[in-house]
Amino acid sequence: VVLSGGNHSSLGEQLDPSEPPPTPDFCRGYFDVMGQWDPPFNCSSGEFIFCCGTCGFRFCCKFKKTRLDQSTCTNYETPLWMNTGKPPSRIDDPLHDPTRDKTNLIVYIICGVVAVMVLVGIFTKLGLEKAHRPQREHMS
Repeated sequence: VVLSGGNHSSLGEQLDPSEPPPTPDFCRGYFDVMGQWDPPFNCSSGEFIFCCGTCGFRFCCKFKKTRLDQSTCTNYETPLWMNTGKPPSRIDDPLHDPTRDKTNLIVYIICGVVAVMVLVGIFTKLGLEKAHRPQREHMS
């Protein structure tokens, strides 16, 4: 279907010949919905000169009606939910005495018991082998 006598301007936007051409927009850098920093950029590519989209996703477009008012956006600082990786500040416990820590003592006891069991096993095997060996008679 072809309409005759139609206006070829974009979405009914009328360009006033006496008005100077609009200057390209500058999209400010922002944190997107994933917490990723998106750097600022200029919208100066052909007819795509307006900064459009949402506060969390910006792009260049050619219609002034869909321009994003960047002053209403609040995602220019690091999101609070991204600050969870910092460890809490350490509070020294006055009741904890490292010289009275018994964890190493337990490890030493377990290793000692294992070492004694290995030695008992070795000597038992040697004793049993010697006991089952046939007796040799000395011949003169």
